[in-house]
Parts: sequence; C-alpha cells; structure tokens
Amino acid sequence: MFRVSTVLFDLGNTLSHLDHACVAEVISQHARRVSADQVAVAEYRGKAAVDAAFRARRFGTDTTRQEPYFNTIMEALGVAEAHWQAIGDALRAENQRASLWRVIHDDTPAVLAALRARGYTLGVVSNADGRIAAGLAANGLAPHFAVVIDSHVVGVEKPDPRIFHLALQRCGARAEETLFVGDIYEIDMQGARNAGITPLLLDPLGLYGDVDCERIDRLSRLLDLLPARVG
Repeated sequence: MFRVSTVLFDLGNTLSHLDHACVAEVISQHARRVSADQVAVAEYRGKAAVDAAFRARRFGTDTTRQEPYFNTIMEALGVAEAHWQAIGDALRAENQRASLWRVIHDDTPAVLAALRARGYTLGVVSNADGRIAAGLAANGLAPHFAVVIDSHVVGVEKPDPRIFHLALQRCGARAEETLFVGDIYEIDMQGARNAGITPLLLDPLGLYGDVDCERIDRLSRLLDLLPARVG
C-alpha cells in the first residue's frame, strides 16, 4: 500500500493516550457521573473543534487549544458550564503533575519493535511542552526512535511543515518514503501532507467522519500495511 522507509508518529493519542478514566473521575467529582468510555467518545468533539478552528484560520498554540478542547468535551458530555472552570483547573493541574496523555496501549511496544525489526526507521513529531523525551524514556519506548521532535524544544509546532522537515533531516529520511501517523486531521494529516509526507489517521472508534486520507483503528494495523523491507 505504501512505499515507506520511515514512520513518524504523533505522541498524544497516538503512542500515549488521554487518560479517559482520570478525566471521567475529575468530571464525576465536580459535576455529573460519566464513564471513561463516554469521555473517549466525547473527545472526538474536541478534535472536531480543533479542525474547525484551523479551517477558520484560528490557529493558536498547543497550550491555548487545551482549554477549549476540554470545554468541548465537557459540553459533549452534558456538563453544566458552571462546572467547566473548576474541572478545567483540576485537569490542567493534573496534566502539569503528570501528563494526562499517559496511557500506553498494551500492544504499542510490540508494534514498534516489530516495525524496527522489519527495517523501518521510527521517529516522533509532537506538539508538546518539553517533556516528550523524558516521558518516552520513563515508559520504555525511547529506544525505538531514531529521532524525537518536541515542538517546545525546537520552537515550531505542527501543522507547520518545518517541524516535519526537521524530523526528516535528523533521521536522514525522504519525505516521499515517509509515513506520519496521528489523530487530528488539520494538525497531523494536513501538516504531514504539506511537508510531502503520506498521512495516516488513527481513528480508534471510527467516529472521525469523512477525511481524504487513509485511516487505521489501532497501531497494530501498521503491521498489515508495512511488510518487512527488502534491501
């Protein structure tokens, strides 16, 4: 399906996922009882809001997008607006203590190891706050990656193609032979595409809607798309 030598990944909600159980617990403590599964579904509304903002040319930064992202999730869950500030403050405090995007799916290490064994160069390109390298080291994923690009460290964020170009340069990859896996269309898919990289949307629940790119529902699908490299 793809002629690929290099696979780049977003971090949040691609390699490490939002802790839906924690978010559900915080909301339940401050407002109404919700489940982790309900938060997972509602999060798609947050992604849709990010996409809509980009299409309206309201870009902001990864930091400034966090509050409306969570507000949209709470709205989708039917949480009264009077509770949003307290819940948002609690979530931001927890995220500062230990990134809320911290859930590693059980099969993720094995998928990364298999891709490396098949001859692919792997990297991370993520909008973040400077904690990516330490986080990957702490959860044991760091050895899989030839390059880790943290927007806070390099001073440029997706979807700016320069952040992708930096990753390509650092791992000696060609854009036309690189795949980028991410979860938000306007940031990840359009950013990669504008850098000449093939985008692949991770859409776990199949709720993203119509997009003009290929999609997978879990990382292990990459093993079906990317056979062992020859030569």
